[in-house]
Amino acid sequence: MAPPTSVLSTTLQLLRDKLVDNSYLAHPLFRAIEQAGNLVRVSGGSRVEQPVIFGEHSQITELTNGFEPVNMAVTDPFNVAKYEYSNFTQPIILSAVEELANKGETAVVNILEAKMSNVMLGLRKAVSKRVFVGGSTLGTLQTLNGMGTATVAAETTGWLEGVATGSQLNTVGGLAKTTYRSENWFNQLQDAGGTMSLEDLDELFINCQIFNPAGEFPDLLFMSPSAFAAFQALQQSSVRYVSSSDRESLDSGMVAMWRGAKIYIEPNLGYANAAGANVSAFALSSSQFQLYADTDAFFTVSDMLPVPGTATKAAQVISRVQLVTGHLASHGVLLNAES
Repeated sequence: MAPPTSVLSTTLQLLRDKLVDNSYLAHPLFRAIEQAGNLVRVSGGSRVEQPVIFGEHSQITELTNGFEPVNMAVTDPFNVAKYEYSNFTQPIILSAVEELANKGETAVVNILEAKMSNVMLGLRKAVSKRVFVGGSTLGTLQTLNGMGTATVAAETTGWLEGVATGSQLNTVGGLAKTTYRSENWFNQLQDAGGTMSLEDLDELFINCQIFNPAGEFPDLLFMSPSAFAAFQALQQSSVRYVSSSDRESLDSGMVAMWRGAKIYIEPNLGYANAAGANVSAFALSSSQFQLYADTDAFFTVSDMLPVPGTATKAAQVISRVQLVTGHLASHGVLLNAES
């Protein structure tokens, strides 16, 4: 026997507030960047040019009596790292049947809103995966992974490599590590050898801090779920928690901190790179990188317009963004710390 109308109506109303998209995982990249103040909104332009200083402009002359000739030899230390914008879009399509049926009191779920949310989540998932893992999707967007994966060769423009300083070969922002290695154009690396240890994490942080122009520790730490679990088991008694939005309250926005760095669990991490090592964590200094976004194209939704020849309407979600750095040596990668 079919349930009475009153039961159906009540059930439908309850379902309206229970719509959940099971296709996606939580990705903290955008939350971390926005809360660190690293989202830079600009209008127009074809690329971002990041000024970089390599070397010393002039030489020191030590004075004994003040009449010594001063060394006036100078060099031009200014360089420019160039980052072309990554442009991408994804449509939201609503059919005439859906539009007619999904209105008034019989509209159980706002279909347009649900589709829009699905597309937004999909785009953010794709951006997060590109930044942390690399791959061909959104290939014009900068990636932290310069190590490749078990199935994809290492990208020669990825920021962070899983080899020693002297063996790093990538080109970031058009500047080759082989050319400017002596000027700290390389990333930090720490290999935990298969087991997470606080000493390895501290050593990675110290090396990043030594090369940071401001002498600061990394303040953003993205860890794989397994690495974070191993980390928690080591220092649960000493970890402290703060609000990820800097509010002094115990709420859902709380994140763990270590040595001043907010820790974010990134589900994309933990994969094996092309050399077979597990990529367990990325340590980033927020003062040394930014996410640039066009003011008119940061997950911006266009108007719904009819699609000629069909009974549908479509809108476009468009983004124009790029990840930019001017200092690699203050960023690092932790390998093989999954247990």
